Amino acid sequence: MPRRPDPQAPQPCSLCQRLVPARLITLHHLKPKQRGGKAEHRTPLCKPCHKQLHATYSNKELDQRLDTLDLLRQAEELQPFLRWIQKQNPNRNFQTTMSHKHPHKHRQRRW
Repeated sequence: MPRRPDPQAPQPCSLCQRLVPARLITLHHLKPKQRGGKAEHRTPLCKPCHKQLHATYSNKELDQRLDTLDLLRQAEELQPFLRWIQKQNPNRNFQTTMSHKHPHKHRQRRW
């Protein structure tokens, strides 16, 4: 039986390419599950990068125009974030706020 990775062992984030503790790695579906994404469409991202992607883009937009790592790394809207995150302590997680341009930003919550 394979061993679980050490939660403190550094692992690379596919987007920002920092080495972060395994406990901060999540799996991002390059093709969103809502749009037919499967396990083979996943890539490891650190939590800050993963949260930033979903705070900036809808699943529809991720599926239609940002479905590869190269396209994500080149996305104009992510450039300031990527420059910033690469300078941050890899052991930290950060709070993320939804972009004002995100299509779901102005939805009213129904209680």
